[in-house]
Amino acid sequence: MRAERGRPARARRRHAIAATLLAAALAACSDGGGAAPLAPTGPTRVAITFAARVNGEPFACGRTYPGLGLGSIDWEPSDLRVYVSNLRLVRDDGSEQPVELDQDGATQLEGIALLDFEDATARCSLVGTPETNVHVRGQVSAGTYEGVRFTLGVPFERNHGDASVAPPPLDASAMFWTWNTGYRFLVLDGVIPSGAGTSVHVGSTRCEGDGRGNVTGCDYPNRAEIALDGFDASRDAIVLDAGVLMSRSDLATNSPGTSGGCQGSPTDPDCEGPFALLGLPFGGIAAPAQEVFRVGPGLAEPPPAAPVPTATPAATPTPGPGGAWTWNLPAGFPRPIVPADNPMSEVKVQLGRHLFYDVRLSRNGTQSCASCHRQELAFSDGAVTSRGSTGELTPRNSPSLANAAYNPTLTWMNPLLATLEQQAMVPLFGETPVELGFGGREEELVARIAGDSMYRSMFDLAFPGEVEPVSVGNVVKAIGSFERTLVSGNSPYDRWLAGEEGALSASAKRGKDLFFSELLECRHCHGGLNFASALAHDGSPREKTPFENNGLYDVGGTGAYPAPNVGLYEFTGDLRDMGRMKPPTLRNVALTAPYMHDGSIATLEEVIDHYARGGRRIASGPDAGDGALSPYKSTFITGFPLSAQAKADLVEFLRSLTDAGFTTDPRFADPFVAPPGGSTP
Repeated sequence: MRAERGRPARARRRHAIAATLLAAALAACSDGGGAAPLAPTGPTRVAITFAARVNGEPFACGRTYPGLGLGSIDWEPSDLRVYVSNLRLVRDDGSEQPVELDQDGATQLEGIALLDFEDATARCSLVGTPETNVHVRGQVSAGTYEGVRFTLGVPFERNHGDASVAPPPLDASAMFWTWNTGYRFLVLDGVIPSGAGTSVHVGSTRCEGDGRGNVTGCDYPNRAEIALDGFDASRDAIVLDAGVLMSRSDLATNSPGTSGGCQGSPTDPDCEGPFALLGLPFGGIAAPAQEVFRVGPGLAEPPPAAPVPTATPAATPTPGPGGAWTWNLPAGFPRPIVPADNPMSEVKVQLGRHLFYDVRLSRNGTQSCASCHRQELAFSDGAVTSRGSTGELTPRNSPSLANAAYNPTLTWMNPLLATLEQQAMVPLFGETPVELGFGGREEELVARIAGDSMYRSMFDLAFPGEVEPVSVGNVVKAIGSFERTLVSGNSPYDRWLAGEEGALSASAKRGKDLFFSELLECRHCHGGLNFASALAHDGSPREKTPFENNGLYDVGGTGAYPAPNVGLYEFTGDLRDMGRMKPPTLRNVALTAPYMHDGSIATLEEVIDHYARGGRRIASGPDAGDGALSPYKSTFITGFPLSAQAKADLVEFLRSLTDAGFTTDPRFADPFVAPPGGSTP
């Protein structure tokens, strides 16, 4: 590739990073008689610094950048993350020396590193993480170097595994597309003043595989090879300029019939500019020289004096009091996150199971948690919206609790409820609306439970050594422990993945291919192990849940949603968050009708019609409007053509996500009802 602009390669001074990176290790040596210094011969520690810019200005979440793209539009970032691999330094003779990366158990694995420039503030809070990373650290053979080379992307052999059980940094759900496609190598997202989102996502596309991770190749690998001359690791940084990447894009207009922004396809007109600027081929045109990455002086920081420790093995389950807990998880499922102050134990889970089904947890003795979360319906309730113990309707549909332990957040709209224990407090003590009705009457609830000798004994065993084991805090801890065990992962689709070819019908297999295709874009909201928008598990950083607007409403043509179901807007006050809801799991989706946050769509067929149209049109009434035209709709909700047979196939695939064993498993059943031929636990 060409030399960096304005800095001719042969006229540029050569950089001896081996003499500058570690003064202690590489100080000049002398024989005391005036002889020339000895050149170091061992490996040299090195830190390669990356810096993000927007038209030369530092990248920062919460900052608005003027004049971007072809229309010179104001733009605010919401994400910027990049995978790089195969990093090499270039000697003065042109030979390349690989950098051996530290295996730090967080941002680097084998030869792969994840660079994360967002910090989960402002717009970046929707899908980001507070942790950032702008360095690639490791060691390289001592020598004189004058350039750097690396690959933008994940190597093929690592690109098509199961991200839900992959070690860091390959467990970042925001960076994963599907089993077939693999990872997003580069994610650059943002928002323009109209509220519309912008996206540049680059990764391998049109990959072939059998759905079991056996991918044989991709028509478009889309791995950009970056070569920069005149690079001194002790002094310079590699600058990624997001403004340059978007400079040939119309940020306000998306090409008709395509996904929002550039989604990695060399046949999508919205990818033509970003691909050319990254040095990737597009539409049969040879790759030009890349322009997005450059050398920036004065930005490096010294490497650590010693390698970062390698990743520690995954921790073994922590037994709680009252009997060690052993997870009995479906094949391939990682352990859920367990709060440090609420370790699992058998007696605590059984206590939580009893409390979950006990109508005495409602003040008037008419309802339990199970009233709105029925096992036969995958722990949903089949109602449009739930009804509390006093008859008051809640504003939203009761979501399934299947695999709730893997959810980074736990309700349709609230980004703050991140644990099952926190969520259990809402139905118990909430007053708007009233559900179980103990708001302001916590002592009454505790006295009721403590008056039962069975419960006193169970609380003593579950929380030994506590002076008052029956408490509100321990009630929700026990319920959370039981709900954490509600793991579903043995559907026909799971059995087919495991090699049971007959588990899926021909129709379901066709539907599977449609579901994971770029045409339908289902994976954006329903990907990964849990067919949901995000996944949190033990050993993985808890990523924030993406909230999306799927075009369900456009009241009065303003983009508004009917109150009180205004989505994330309720918490941010930002109109761009109007109608943004958490995409739920699709596991057992055939059992959890009606659908959407307000239960306003009755069948799976109608759900598919909604997405095929690109939004719902309501012709009359107080909610009239065309959701397909909403200014706040997520950019990938664009609509798609679908034949009657294709729709039937897609429904068949969705039905194949039903885990019949989960809905009848006695471990999750009502302990106050004797099973056939048995006795009450």
